[in-house]
Amino acid sequence: MRAEDLILVSVDDHVVEPPDLFEGHLPEKWMEFAPKSVRKDDGTDVWVYEGAEIPNIGLNAVAGRPPEEYNVEPTSYEMIRDGCYDIDERVNDMNRNGVLGSMCFPSFVQFCGQLFSRSKDLDMGLNLLRAYNDWH
Repeated sequence: MRAEDLILVSVDDHVVEPPDLFEGHLPEKWMEFAPKSVRKDDGTDVWVYEGAEIPNIGLNAVAGRPPEEYNVEPTSYEMIRDGCYDIDERVNDMNRNGVLGSMCFPSFVQFCGQLFSRSKDLDMGLNLLRAYNDWH
C-alpha cells in the first residue's frame, strides 16, 4: 500500500475554544451567564465562568512547536497556532498533514462538558452545552 492511499483520522485532537464561541449559538436569555474569554493584566487569556478562571495553557495548544518547547505556554491566543481555535485554519492544517478527519476534545469545558453539568443552574448549563455543541 502506498502512503498516498492511506486515510488518516486523528483520534486524539484537542481544540482551544475561540473567544467568540457562544456568539450566535446561545439564546440571548443566557448570554450574560456564558463563559467569557478575558485578557488579564499579565497578557494571558483565560475563561471566566461562575467566578472561576480557567486558563488555556500548555499542552492544549502546542501544535506546530517542537517537543523541547512544550511548557505552560502558550497562554494567549496570539501564541497559539490559529488552527487550534479557528475551524478554517484547522481544516487547512489537516489538509497539509493529510488528515481526513479527527476526534476533537474540548479544553476549558473539560472532556465531555462536565463544566456545564456542574453549573449552579442546570437549565443554564444544558443551554451552554447545546450552544457548545452547535458551535461547529
